[in-house]
Amino acid sequence: MPLETGTYIDSLNPSNPGNTDPLSQADDHLRLLKSTLKATFPNVAGAITGTHTAINTKISEGAAAITSDGSTPTLSAGITGAEVKTLIGVAEPAISSDGSTPSLTAGIDAGEVRTLIGAAPAATTATLSAVYPVGAIYTSVVATSPATLFGNTWEAIGAGKVLIGLDASDTDFDTVEATGGSKTHTLTVDELPAHTHNMTIENTRGAGSAGAENGSSSFSTVDTSSTGGDQAHTIVQPFLVVYMWKRTA
Repeated sequence: MPLETGTYIDSLNPSNPGNTDPLSQADDHLRLLKSTLKATFPNVAGAITGTHTAINTKISEGAAAITSDGSTPTLSAGITGAEVKTLIGVAEPAISSDGSTPSLTAGIDAGEVRTLIGAAPAATTATLSAVYPVGAIYTSVVATSPATLFGNTWEAIGAGKVLIGLDASDTDFDTVEATGGSKTHTLTVDELPAHTHNMTIENTRGAGSAGAENGSSSFSTVDTSSTGGDQAHTIVQPFLVVYMWKRTA
């Protein structure tokens, strides 16, 4: 009998080959049977160990992955939400949040998120970590923390202060992270430039006066009246405000 036409199992005729068919035609039927099995099960790369009941159940479930009572949808037994999302092309969010703290979805790592949003890859992050080791200072005119940019642990430092280099010969600047100084200063008497305010007064004898005898004049030296507001003056140098962080881990 002639070979069947078709590609899959449903095209096979169990009556072939006939009892009177030559052996050469029987060989053709065997080859057809092998090619049909491979075409029908192209992804089977190992033994199928499930029973016919389990396989039949899985096939019947596939016909109705989601059922509903008219209001609430329900996944059929053996069907997961992830399988349904994959089927309809829904992607899991890489980052979720409880309203305050963001969290990476299971199976998503920070490197994948950086790639997704175009941030620096892990190799670049490692390089930046080497450039800014623990104890390094990072400055910027943008408020984004370096922890967000390339990881590690940082703390904001130097609020209202400027940086100054260590000077081992000066006790004011011989300790790392020491602080000091002030924005204003009130001069003490010792800090005033040396100067005088002498005043000479001539007192001529007259009625009711206590001048020298015989109408002569007398002279005395007195202090001037007080002046000045005794206020502190600013000693702030010209500055540029930036954000500063120190890497702590």
